[in-house]
Amino acid sequence: MLQKKSFVVIVASVLLLTAIGVYIAVGSLNNTSTTEDTTQSDIVSTAGVETTAPQTKTGKENPFGEKVKTPLSEDMIQQYIHAMSHQKVEADEKWSYFEITDERIDYLLSQLEINKYNHEHTYNEILVSWKEGDFSDAISDHNAVWKMRNGNIGRATGLLSTKEEKKYMESQKRERR
Repeated sequence: MLQKKSFVVIVASVLLLTAIGVYIAVGSLNNTSTTEDTTQSDIVSTAGVETTAPQTKTGKENPFGEKVKTPLSEDMIQQYIHAMSHQKVEADEKWSYFEITDERIDYLLSQLEINKYNHEHTYNEILVSWKEGDFSDAISDHNAVWKMRNGNIGRATGLLSTKEEKKYMESQKRERR
């Protein structure tokens, strides 16, 4: 009798685990199947993996030269703002860089319009002031995003002069986040 009971428990466990596995597999297939305006090759993690999709859902190409899923994730918004801020600030360490351009600022502002972010107000304040050519708060802008990203090395300590900024930009071999 004990052997029969053990056999039934084992079979029931196997069936239950199989059912759970099928449920998970089918659920993950549904999540990655084609959705509105995307194909399977368009789907990408916004952690930096490139995709073959040439445009975002807004119809604008990413001016950062990366092909990522949109709307951008909170992490991507932070990475782009943080990398652009390096052009304006003095810090012991800077590991990322993107040149600040109106096109990039407009792109990030458009992302704020099509998605909701935890720190949306902060991003908007930073980007609007930059759009207006006001970089006087670039130190606090950098450090606000740096803190959001749990930064521990590379706190901004000053603004670069025009000459220092030009030298920094010329020293960058490539743009990266």
